[in-house]
Amino acid sequence: MFSRRIFLSGALMAGAMALSSTAVTADEYIGGWQKDYPLIKYGIIPVETQTQTTSSMDDFLAHAEKETGVKWKLFQASNYSGVMNAMIANQIDLAWLSGKSYCQTWEDSKGMVEPLVAAQELDGSMGYVSVLVVKTDSPYKSAEDLKGKTVARTDPLSGSGYIVPTIEFKKKGTPIDQYFKSPLSGGHPQSVMGVLRGTYDGAFTWTSKNDNIGNIRKMIDKGLLKRDQIRVVWTSKPLPSPPIVIRKDLPLAMRVDLAKMFVRLKDHNMKLAEAIAQGKTNGLVPVYHENYALFCEAAKAASAAKKRKRTKKN
Repeated sequence: MFSRRIFLSGALMAGAMALSSTAVTADEYIGGWQKDYPLIKYGIIPVETQTQTTSSMDDFLAHAEKETGVKWKLFQASNYSGVMNAMIANQIDLAWLSGKSYCQTWEDSKGMVEPLVAAQELDGSMGYVSVLVVKTDSPYKSAEDLKGKTVARTDPLSGSGYIVPTIEFKKKGTPIDQYFKSPLSGGHPQSVMGVLRGTYDGAFTWTSKNDNIGNIRKMIDKGLLKRDQIRVVWTSKPLPSPPIVIRKDLPLAMRVDLAKMFVRLKDHNMKLAEAIAQGKTNGLVPVYHENYALFCEAAKAASAAKKRKRTKKN
């Protein structure tokens, strides 16, 4: 059975051990926080329709309530900003975010959030990739073939759908919005559906090895996409898996118990773990701020640029 020592380290470990005068075994939750937090609000970015997302989360919410002894409520927003702002305003307790949106939340909240767990690949590896997809029957064989064409990005706070392709294509010598006509689709499913409908010639989205997790897997599972309908013409370097993020002002015992609950999902019901991971997974495992260093550097640079811009205006 999973041990707390896997995901607790340093001051967090010391604090958790100090919560009880007796040792807490691997099979136990610490508890004691429920009276002050009788409702947990969990935020997500839908990768399908809102109705489908709510339905796929119902079983998880029921399990979480049974495990923790408190009510759970799902919070959905149409984009990352909605979830981020809700977390910063203490309107939700934890949320599934992209690596970039986690780091921007960390930056904007002055470090008041931390990553809790993220999905592990079936082979035990971690991470996902940004991909540029086109219709299989299109004439485009590479990103270069799409120069001057309409290629959608998703959301400025999406690592795979916006940040990474923007950075990588700038390295090629031409800003991405000059390399392509690059409208914002508003979300990953919208991007891929736009490609299928001919609205876009191509679009950026995210997937992982063998499409185990990510937007492509979720759309296939929901019958929105057949894998042979799209072709990948560009792939980024591996990116850290999207984390579930929690507020650091919540009690240590609560954060420890929730981390344990997520890690144990695979032992209770793998389908619940897959619902949280948004695809096929080996289970959820602990992650740390350091795992998202690349995105956090980008978030820090973005905040500094905004500050300079405000200073110039004044």
